[in-house]
Amino acid sequence: MQQPKGLDLFCGAGGCSRGYSDAEFDMTGVDINPQPHYPYRFVQADWAEYLTEHWRKYDFIHASPPCQGYSQLAAMHPAKAATYPKLIDPVRQALRATDLPYVIENVETAPLSGIVLCGSMFDLRIDRGYLRRHRRFETSFQIEQPICAHAGPAVGVYGHGSHSGKHQMCNKADAAEVMQIDWMNRDELAQAIPPAYTRYIGGFVLAVLEPSNQRFHADRAGGPDRTGTSHRVELRTGDTTR
Repeated sequence: MQQPKGLDLFCGAGGCSRGYSDAEFDMTGVDINPQPHYPYRFVQADWAEYLTEHWRKYDFIHASPPCQGYSQLAAMHPAKAATYPKLIDPVRQALRATDLPYVIENVETAPLSGIVLCGSMFDLRIDRGYLRRHRRFETSFQIEQPICAHAGPAVGVYGHGSHSGKHQMCNKADAAEVMQIDWMNRDELAQAIPPAYTRYIGGFVLAVLEPSNQRFHADRAGGPDRTGTSHRVELRTGDTTR
C-alpha cells in the first residue's frame, strides 16, 4: 500500500499531524494563520476554499475547528461566546460530501458524536501528575473507546504557563514533556493535541483504507489491542456518525 495522504485542516503547529505521521500518513496542514513550526507540508489558506479545490488529492481528512465557542468558559460568558466562530456543522457537512474517511476533533463539550481521549490512556505524565486533557473525536468509521485511567493528581497545559502558583499548570518544559511535543512554543502547546491521540486514531484509519490489515495497523499506530493490554485499559465500542 502506498503511503496514504492525510489532510489536517486548522492544523495549528501540528500536534495532530505528528500522530498521523507516526502512523505512516503523508501529512499536509492547512491553516488560515502562518504556522512556522508546523513540521510537514503547510498551506496557508481558508479551510473551505482549500478543501473544495484539493480534497481529491487525499485519502483521509482530519479537522480541528476553533474550540472557543464550545468550551465550558464560553458557556459561562454567553455574550463573549457569541463572538466566536462555530464551525463544526459546516465542517462536518463539507467532510461528508467528500465521502473520504474523516475525523473532527474538539473539546469534550463540543456537539460531536464520538470517543473521548485522555492523556491517562497513553500514560502521558510527568513526576507531579498525569495529563488529563480530554478531547472528543467524531469519526466517519468505527473506532474503539479506551477507558480513562485517572490515578493521582492531574496536570494541565493551558493559558500561557506563567502562573507558577498553580501546581496543576505546566511550564513550557513540563508541557513539552507531558505532551511529547518538542518543537512548539508554550502558546502553541496550549492549543495542541498530543500526538499519541491521533497516532491511536491513525491505526483505525489505516484499517479502513486497507481492511485486511486491521489488527496490524492498530498495533503499529500504538493503540491498545482488543484486550486492552497495551495501555492498562478496558475497551468498548465507540459511537460513529454513519
